[in-house]
Amino acid sequence: MRPTPSRISASDALSLLQETPLLDLGIRAYDRKHELFGNQITYVQNRHVNPTNLCVYSCRFCDFAAKKGDAHAYELTEAAILKDLSDPSLSEAHVVGGLWPSWGFKRSLELIKSIRSHYPGLWIKAFTAVEIAYFARMEKKPSLEILEQMKAAGVDMVPGGGAEILDERIHQALYKDKIGPADWLRIHKEAHEVGLPSNATMLFGHIETDEEIVDHLMQLRDLQDRGGLFQSFIPLAFLPGKTKVVAQQVSAPRCLRIIALSRLVLDNIPHIKAYWPTLGLETAASALSFGADDLDGTLGKERIMQLADSESPAALTRSFMEDIIRDGGQVAAERNGSFEVDAAVGQQVSV
Repeated sequence: MRPTPSRISASDALSLLQETPLLDLGIRAYDRKHELFGNQITYVQNRHVNPTNLCVYSCRFCDFAAKKGDAHAYELTEAAILKDLSDPSLSEAHVVGGLWPSWGFKRSLELIKSIRSHYPGLWIKAFTAVEIAYFARMEKKPSLEILEQMKAAGVDMVPGGGAEILDERIHQALYKDKIGPADWLRIHKEAHEVGLPSNATMLFGHIETDEEIVDHLMQLRDLQDRGGLFQSFIPLAFLPGKTKVVAQQVSAPRCLRIIALSRLVLDNIPHIKAYWPTLGLETAASALSFGADDLDGTLGKERIMQLADSESPAALTRSFMEDIIRDGGQVAAERNGSFEVDAAVGQQVSV
């Protein structure tokens, strides 16, 4: 995807974020989305797999992570995970979890091999940069080697989680135990070098400034310019849950402003997702008219946002997602994990 001829600078982006009326910004973003995809909005039938929420880290903003003995702690078995993925309509498995020795690299890699063996047609999106860095440290191997082994085992794509805000101040304030901006960017660059595309995220609505949001977008755009393989950008509205980082969730207008800004600034990243588990269904539906072109997926058993007291359901049906898109006057198109619409969707189940 080529950048737009007249690129938005950091100062322009800050002005758009702070000064441009929301509807004007939305119209610009929608027009840009329409240039790229017409009236089409895509979604995928997928399943989130979170093997465990046990985690060695204690990030201030996270309600998902648990320690042994916590009431909400859990660990899944491989058999349970494979059963969850048995629905033949699924096109994608999204595998991310806590950082815990009992779910280390070898076991996690074997899980990928097992999923690939049982469901050879399933697109496997697995392990955030945070998990990859943890695996590398535990195995005493370079992260590049971890990525190469992941690809050989059957991973098709790296998810974008763990970027938070790409700023060292935020890193030290909210998640200083785990990798910061430089390592997140490095690992995604390495993923792209070994031929694994990835997504990128941004967690907003906590203690970040407008300038830090703009800088986050610029860093992603710069990496994409340098041969990056980012397939989509996913703005994640922070759910305060029980963390007390902020008193309440960011407003719907702010979410729409961030979606629209992302579409205009990230002119080299094809897809902008309206991720309904964090935005909420109504705001996600509105985001489809503010530059987003993808509604993500059906999810199945999403746990991370549910443990952060998300008011959205843990799953949606295919027909409900299509209704959301059509009610907004746009055309629903089911895609596969690589954002292909014309290709056959749904997994191949081994016998």
